[in-house]
This record gives sequence, C-alpha cells and structure tokens, in this order.
Amino acid sequence: MIISKVHKDSIAEDIGLKIGDRLVSINGNSIDDIIDYRYHASDEYIEIAIDRDEHSFIVEIEKDPDEELGLDFEPVKYRSCGNKCIFCFIDQNPDNLRSNLYFKDEDFRLSFLHGNYVTLTNTTQKDLDRIVAQRLTPLYVSVHATNPTLRSFMLGIKREDKLLEKLDFLIRHHIEIHTQIVLCPGINDGDHLIRTVEDLYQRRPGISSVAIVPVGLTRHRHKLYQLNSISRHHASHTIDTVESLAARFKRESGSHFVHLADEFYILAERDFPLSERYEGFQQYENGVGMMRYFLDEFEKQISDFPAKLKNPTKINLVTAALASTTINSIVIPELNKIKNLSATSTVVRNLFYGDSVTVTGLMTGIDIYDNCSKLTDVDIHLLPGNCLNVDGLTLDDWTIDKLKQKLKTDVQYVNIDYADFLQKLE
Repeated sequence: MIISKVHKDSIAEDIGLKIGDRLVSINGNSIDDIIDYRYHASDEYIEIAIDRDEHSFIVEIEKDPDEELGLDFEPVKYRSCGNKCIFCFIDQNPDNLRSNLYFKDEDFRLSFLHGNYVTLTNTTQKDLDRIVAQRLTPLYVSVHATNPTLRSFMLGIKREDKLLEKLDFLIRHHIEIHTQIVLCPGINDGDHLIRTVEDLYQRRPGISSVAIVPVGLTRHRHKLYQLNSISRHHASHTIDTVESLAARFKRESGSHFVHLADEFYILAERDFPLSERYEGFQQYENGVGMMRYFLDEFEKQISDFPAKLKNPTKINLVTAALASTTINSIVIPELNKIKNLSATSTVVRNLFYGDSVTVTGLMTGIDIYDNCSKLTDVDIHLLPGNCLNVDGLTLDDWTIDKLKQKLKTDVQYVNIDYADFLQKLE
C-alpha cells in the first residue's frame, strides 16, 4: 500500500511517515488493501514495516484501539470479472465512453466495501477464509440460478463453480449474505426461478434477502446472446409467483425474504407494495422499493412546501418512461398547488441506449438535451439526482453546467428532497 497522504497532527505524521512510503505489513501481516489495513491497524499495539526508497524500517506504535494512524493510500487494483454473462450490461455499452464504464469488477472486497454484487466464481478457499477471519459482512452475491448447469450457462463459464458450497461455508461462519437474480424470460424464470428462490430460502437467516431484477437490454447487443425483455404479461405473472412465495415465507419465518424490483410493478401497472413489505429497504440500491420510498418521503414533505413563491417560476421535471406515471400523477399535481409555480414534465426517450432502457439512472446528457431543447418557456429544468454520478457526470460525461450552456436555461437536480429545493426558490 503506497501512502498518498499523511494527515496533519496524526500518529503517522508524528512518527515521520511520508507520501510515497510503502506500508508492507502490520504485526507481520501483509497489507494488500484498505481492508487489511483497517483490520490490522485496529490493534492497540502495532508494529508496522515501511519501505522507503531502497531502505526498510519498522516502527512500534501504542495507541487506542479505535485511533486512526492518519494515512490515505493510492488506489489498489481490484479483480476484474472473467465471466461472460449472457445478460452483462457492460457488454451492451456503446464505444467511446469513459474507461471505468467498461471495467467489470468481480471482487469480494468491493462487495463488502460498497455493496457491489459479485458471483464468487473467482473466489478461492483462501479468499473465503479471509472473509471469515476479517468478518467481511454483509456480502452481496449474484446467483441468477442455483441449478449448476443453468448458472454456468448464464455466467458463460465452462465449469461448475460450486456456489452453494461457498455460500454454505460463509453461512456456517456467520457471514450475512444478500443475493440477486437477474431474470431473463425463458431462461431462468418459471420453475427455475422457484427452485432458485427456494434453495436460497433454505439458507436463511444466513441469506437475508433475494432481489429479483429484470434483465436490462440496450440497442448495442451486436453478436450477443438473443434475449427478450420483460413484457407486461411476464411481469404480472412474475409478481403473482413471487408474492405467493413471499406470503408463505412470511408465515413461516416472519420475513418476506424475496423482493421484486420496482420495474415489475410498473410494467404490470400494479401498485407498489407498502413500505413494510420491503423490510427496511435492504435492496434499495438494486431498484427494489425506490419508488415506494420516494412516495412516502414525498408525502411527508408536502406539509413543508411553501404556499406561494415570491416570483412566478416554471419548472420542467425531467424523467424517464418508467417513473413518468408517478411523476405526472402525484408529484406534478402537488407542485402545481403552490401559487406562482407552474410544473410540467418531460419524458426523455433514451436514444443513447435504445427505447427498451426506460430508467432515470441511465439517462444521458445528450438525450436530456435533445428532449428538452425545444422547450423555451421554462425557468428551471429539474433532473433526478440518480442520472449523475458522484462527480456530477452523466454516463456520456455531460455536466450540469454543460446542460445549462446548451439549453440556455437553469438546470438543477433533486434526489428526494423537493421541500429543500422549493424553499430555495422562495
């Protein structure tokens, strides 16, 4: 681990560590990543080995167990995915995007640190032992199918990866696991889906939840395996199947255990389940319960909306097809109750990825511009926050400032807090 920063007034500064030093080991344990560092540096008495240029030295430190050394490190290289999944979204990206959008991560460390889903196909027994020893819990595992032959086919591998054996080992050692199934019509649905969910249910409470998400298909599927999108009929049938299983699980164990992504309910034109159904929104980042959470939070905010804005303001809520019904039937009417505020919406057609991609998180700057550029009577275009990454970039590297310049109109974004946005307009 190469030191990139030494914090001021820290232990590291006191003992003379410098940027560029390499942290080799702590108490004789090799330090290969931030997890190793955090785990071994938490001891009260530590002995650290440092390489500096051509020299090596050891420093002994006594500290409080929870006291930080005060170091940041250069990024480490994470494992990439060697699978060739028939549904992989990254394979469906167009050319000329930023390089990190083509990186397929398959690293249990990222699963622990950031909730990334991994298949565990490249996880060795040594890795499993480390997960247990360092208590890397919870983990997030992509299952797709528990039938070994079907799972291997979906992952594009020519061997059985013994997933259930790996899960059982982790569960025996009290590692909590959340799982997901990417549902591909005609492949891992029907009886295969029921078997997969049942196999995972038999492993609760070690396995805490299952999320079922629909396969995402773009127009950039040249020479890729032929897959079908989730239809309205298929979505409806899947809801009936899954809710029947979940009702039984609830009676038996007190937990619904299996959850469907919001897209199924939207496609089937059914109401979203109540918040209690999502049991703490454990799979929120997987698109499970996002709309219910949004609706509940929006309703709570309404009482904080201003009765009137100081100046007449026209806002355009930029959305995608899947969220448009909720935006137009619930959000727009409430906003238009505010005097001096006129709210409309624009549904962005996703030409970048194709019409089958209808979620706000995959809207691009160019499509937002193309769909909003003809609107001249707007004061603010309001974007959903999830179409921007942590650096404020859309998938095609547009920024808010670029959209402002191109649209010649103010552009802002909101995640859930409409009340805060409106108060700034007062």
